[in-house]
Amino acid sequence: MKKNKLLQKTIKKLVDASFKDGKIVESQVIKAIKLLKSQSTPQAILSLAQYLTELKRIERKHTMYLETIIPLSTDQLRKAKKIVEKKNKITKVVTSINPQILGGFKLQVGDEVWDESLLSKINQVKEVISGRFNSSN
Repeated sequence: MKKNKLLQKTIKKLVDASFKDGKIVESQVIKAIKLLKSQSTPQAILSLAQYLTELKRIERKHTMYLETIIPLSTDQLRKAKKIVEKKNKITKVVTSINPQILGGFKLQVGDEVWDESLLSKINQVKEVISGRFNSSN
């Protein structure tokens, strides 16, 4: 158990060292992988999997995913990023076009999601209406 806690701390330190200003530092990742793979094979596999999972989690915290119905201009993207950066350092912006949301946008940074799509609003109204009909029966 103690060895496991020590390994957890080591992985956390390696993950922290693998980022600078929200960006992955490739040389640090290579060093971390070399260190972790020097363990026994089963332990190395588990350690590397956990390290990579944590790297992805931290990277998602610094990535802004923006889904819209039409492509946004560079200026619109810059403004959206500026608003989000009041709360999170954004190092990467990923955009996608999704006509199914009907209008508005969906934005995700880490575990936080802002769904301001027309489809979401329609679904909210639908839930309220169906809730009223179900409670009146």
